[in-house]
Amino acid sequence: MAEKKPGRQSGGVNINTSQGKVTIGGDVVGRDKITTTTNYGMDPGALAEMAKQFQEIQTQIDALPGKDEVDKQELKDTVKKIEEEAKKGDQAKPDRVERWLMNVGAMSDDIFEVTTATLTNPIYGVFKTLKLIAQKAKEEKAKLDAKK
Repeated sequence: MAEKKPGRQSGGVNINTSQGKVTIGGDVVGRDKITTTTNYGMDPGALAEMAKQFQEIQTQIDALPGKDEVDKQELKDTVKKIEEEAKKGDQAKPDRVERWLMNVGAMSDDIFEVTTATLTNPIYGVFKTLKLIAQKAKEEKAKLDAKK
């Protein structure tokens, strides 16, 4: 009877945490390879602080006067999209952030201001392009407000 040879297994799990990036991957079972890359573009401490600030923005949305629950939920969802995109660091899509910021600006001046302040805060180390997008959105909103 022929002896069965086990499948080739190599690697293991490799973890690399250089420059604020976390990469987990390796050959896990035979020929299957699992690789997951999460790129936050900022250190974990700044990421945690930014998450706290975005949670505070969500709380501020709940307290907005003159907004019904549907409007508040739409605002919360849009701010959450901005937060998730900002966490992607240099892989974020600036055009999405700009569009969402303008939507927030149309829904609430106060929430627009705290959201753009969060994105431009140097403590959080948000990707430079997103900072420029936030600044541009503030300027565009100011122009629109001046026309009213």
